[in-house]
Amino acid sequence: MNNEELKHLITPTEFAELARPVSIHLDDNEVQAFIDECEQLFIIPAIGYGNYKAAVGDTTWDTTLDGTFNPDTLVSGGEWELVRPCVCDGARVLPGLRYCAGLKRALAYFVYAKMARADGAIYSRAGFMQHDDQYAHHVDDSKLKQYNDAMSVAETYLGGCLLYLKYNSTNPVQPVHGSRARIHAIGD
Repeated sequence: MNNEELKHLITPTEFAELARPVSIHLDDNEVQAFIDECEQLFIIPAIGYGNYKAAVGDTTWDTTLDGTFNPDTLVSGGEWELVRPCVCDGARVLPGLRYCAGLKRALAYFVYAKMARADGAIYSRAGFMQHDDQYAHHVDDSKLKQYNDAMSVAETYLGGCLLYLKYNSTNPVQPVHGSRARIHAIGD
């Protein structure tokens, strides 16, 4: 299967609807490149390629334990009931009503974060440049706070999806670990 045949969870139009407000003048090809990159980096490694193919409609889900799994809840979001206690990533999760934001929304926030980090910059022979009206300048790294905030939202949304999938799955799913640098303090 070549890259042109690969189906995606969202389109550039859906991205604009699911993420934070963005300009209507975004280049669809640029957004599509970020969608593909974020699916490959964040979504597929977390849920597995078989589940990804089921999410885009190419195969059927093989993850139900007791018939409570609803694919639309995982893909598009919705409420679900955690009936029995779950030990997920070593932590005991108690029963109760939960909400899953959905893989589509999680992907949209990953794309938003990556686009915020790039901030319209392109790579040129002079390095990473950002264009203004008439001139270009080197990219400033001051957008890190906005990127971190959007990535935290995306990772939280994906974590909710993974809890839903893990609770309703016989197949193992990968826990969400921050995709950015993490500093551990040693000592007091």
